Amino acid sequence: KAQMMTSRPKLLMALGVVSPTIAFAFSVPFNTIHHEPSMCLEKLARSPAPRSPAPFASAVTEQSVGAWAVQVGRGDAGLISSNAASTAEALRDFWYVTASMDGVTEERIIAFPEWTSALNDVRAFLSVVNHIASCSDLCENLGETLVCAARHPSGAPVDEEPAPPCPMLLLRSFSGTTWSSGDEDAYFNGVDPFAALEAQIGRGHAQEHKLSTDAQVLEATHRWVDALIVRMRVCPFSSSVERAGLPAGAVSYPISRATTVEQVYQAFWEQVELLAHTDERQLSTVLLVVPDFAVGSADGYDAFASTLNEALTSMQFEKQLQLVFFHPEYTFRDGKQRVGGEGEAANFARRSPYPMINLLRTPQVRSAQKGIPTGSVYETNERNLLSVGPEKLAQMLQAQDWSGLEGREFEAHPTHSRH
Repeated sequence: KAQMMTSRPKLLMALGVVSPTIAFAFSVPFNTIHHEPSMCLEKLARSPAPRSPAPFASAVTEQSVGAWAVQVGRGDAGLISSNAASTAEALRDFWYVTASMDGVTEERIIAFPEWTSALNDVRAFLSVVNHIASCSDLCENLGETLVCAARHPSGAPVDEEPAPPCPMLLLRSFSGTTWSSGDEDAYFNGVDPFAALEAQIGRGHAQEHKLSTDAQVLEATHRWVDALIVRMRVCPFSSSVERAGLPAGAVSYPISRATTVEQVYQAFWEQVELLAHTDERQLSTVLLVVPDFAVGSADGYDAFASTLNEALTSMQFEKQLQLVFFHPEYTFRDGKQRVGGEGEAANFARRSPYPMINLLRTPQVRSAQKGIPTGSVYETNERNLLSVGPEKLAQMLQAQDWSGLEGREFEAHPTHSRH
């Protein structure tokens, strides 16, 4: 059998080089998911036995994947056929399955028979697997509860395994610790560099919120958008809470009660897919609100955000999608003094009632930049925010009361002169 477990140091070094061999292992944790299941996995979620195979898209797929599983000694694995046809759909389904595994010793094979871009380009598939591996650095119980390996029809043979019929991700969970941390301890001199970050993210889960229902979260978000984003003109292309962008379209405010990194990744990729399949005049932008995730850890949230920003480049999403992240404790890292003093006012352009991810359409962003100089947006925002002051802004954010902005006039953003 292929080696299913590895230490984190060896993994990170191995993934630094594109190799013709796709078979490798990395570790991610599991948690019970609280989202509704993805459409393509509804039958799996309703299955009474977690290890029962899910229905496949076609008899050929069922037979070929089942036969391959038996040949490689994985005949007892639960077989899941994803109908994902795009990278976003594949990641959505991967994170759903990862988060829904229940912690007992079990194995699942996720087959992607309709993911043609990954089937036809092994390097594209590898970029997705590398992205998942980088995401796993932020997950809980890394390397102790769930391991994952990748297989591709064009990959080099693994221990004389036959080539799989389509791209696959193999998941195996364990009820206890499954590998020794000796190699990791030696590599890091006995110190886990990810432990503090994982703990910071975890602390955000337990925080209580004064606004606990989805309706209250949505109301607070709308008030903040109206006060800061629209009336204070932080985003010059938002005309109201409901409409933004060029051309103007609707704004969506999905709320995910995700508490783990895996669950937020799933919610994020669901929104990427929705945006891609909706006309821009019907849906211009998405503001995904995650009120129960990393609330008390701006650094942890920033590390999470970095994995998604990296994904835009590594998986070639940057031509379609751009991201802006908001957090109650956000701090700009632009080389200026942003902690204490007047410089802190600029941070409130990104400080929101709850952690949020703004999904923007790249063509709309580029169109907007033709009308307003990019650098001037930040400069104008800083002057407008400073006119209120960081202390008063902090008080309003804490109280969720923006009445102190009523009656104020704010500087408009300059536009490019037209000839």
